[in-house]
Amino acid sequence: MTTKSMLPIESLERSLKERFPNAIMSRDKPRKSSGAWYLEMALDGHPVIVQWQESKGFGISSSPEPGYGEGADEIYRDEEAAFGRIVSLLLSRTFTSPPPAVSLRELRKESRLSQAELAEILNKQQGEISKIERRRDVLVSTLSDYARAVQGELQIVVRFRDGRIRRVELEADDSLEVHPHSAVGNQ
Repeated sequence: MTTKSMLPIESLERSLKERFPNAIMSRDKPRKSSGAWYLEMALDGHPVIVQWQESKGFGISSSPEPGYGEGADEIYRDEEAAFGRIVSLLLSRTFTSPPPAVSLRELRKESRLSQAELAEILNKQQGEISKIERRRDVLVSTLSDYARAVQGELQIVVRFRDGRIRRVELEADDSLEVHPHSAVGNQ
């Protein structure tokens, strides 16, 4: 599907336009070249949002409620698989579901790491990993390190009562009231 001069997101958009000529589509370019592209589309009012980033593949979300900053519900590594899923969502008029919440222990196990192996990666003792996994109140910096160690990225989102969702980006400025080493959880 992809031509040499066309990015995968552009090729996907072209294929979707051919398949669904009546769909409404808009593509947003990232501010930074390493950022994510977004393709928003709707067919007869049924929405699908596609997020694409060079090293991460295609993220797909479809929800009756507008949600921004939540991240994709489903991830597909190649354009063909993403195209098939989008076609299925549009034709069946169904929605994706966000992945269920998991514990730190479950994240570690999904990454096929033992506590001892994770401790080695984080330069900690195995007992410290056990404590982190059992705590309800963990430093943001600790969560971020843990996420990177299991090949992930920590994101913090705030959901407002009016339905807005915003992703929080913590700055490393010591003069800020909320800073990267603030505790998260029951305070």
